[in-house]
Amino acid sequence: MSKIKVCKHTLNYRDLIRILKDNEIEFKTKDCLHKCSKCHEKVLVKKGDKYISAKNVENLIEKLSKV
Repeated sequence: MSKIKVCKHTLNYRDLIRILKDNEIEFKTKDCLHKCSKCHEKVLVKKGDKYISAKNVENLIEKLSKV
C-alpha cells in the first residue's frame, strides 16, 4: 500500500491528521504537494501518483478506502 502524503496547508488539516491516526492509516506530512488551488479549497492528499480530494475529511477517508 502506498503511503499517503498530506500537505500541511490543506483544508481541515488537523481534523484529517486526527482521523488518519484514529484509523491507523499510514501517512507522511509534506510542506507542499504543489496543488495549492485544490489544497486550499478541498481536503487533498497524494497516494502514490494520484491526487485524491474531497469536500470534507469523512468523504476523503471513504475515497481512500476504495483506492
